[in-house]
Amino acid sequence: MEAGMNFPLRRHAGLVIPCLAVLMIGAALAQTSDKPADLSPLADADLKTVTIQLERSACFGTCPAYTLSIHGDGRLEYNGKAHVKETGSRESRIELDKIRALLQIFDKAKFLEIAEDYSEEKCKGQVCTDFPTAIMKLTVRGVAHRVQHYYGCASAPKSLFDLESSIDKTANSKQWTGDVSKAGPFGTTCMRRN
Repeated sequence: MEAGMNFPLRRHAGLVIPCLAVLMIGAALAQTSDKPADLSPLADADLKTVTIQLERSACFGTCPAYTLSIHGDGRLEYNGKAHVKETGSRESRIELDKIRALLQIFDKAKFLEIAEDYSEEKCKGQVCTDFPTAIMKLTVRGVAHRVQHYYGCASAPKSLFDLESSIDKTANSKQWTGDVSKAGPFGTTCMRRN
């Protein structure tokens, strides 16, 4: 019976390898065309397609909850939700050079290659309860990459914290949030997950 199963494969073996090669090349092209490989420097037309979003959720405590959107044309949008100096919507402008510098930080951190989900539910290793979540989304040339980062997930890469801080610094979010350096959860419980 085994010889009978191999017979069709032997008969078409000359087609199998070229077909596999085409599929592998197609998959590689699909992956590289999915996301831009280089975020800096972007042409002015490409910069206009950029949107960088940061959403910070509340926690069981005083964590600041707000959203920021930085657009490639220089528009900056903020919406304060809880535990911030300014609640509601605010708008401002940001220099294009600052946006380009922020994109270089994203590029250096290889943001487009970072896994999309470091949520509490998907976290492996040490997990602590009652922390906030930060969600970053970068859109360039119509391609988007979104990363969910639960702060109680110890296995999340340090680069996520750095990128989130860079967005806040570039947007000068402190002008609306106030000093949130002492804000945080009331208490946590930590456990280990495999």
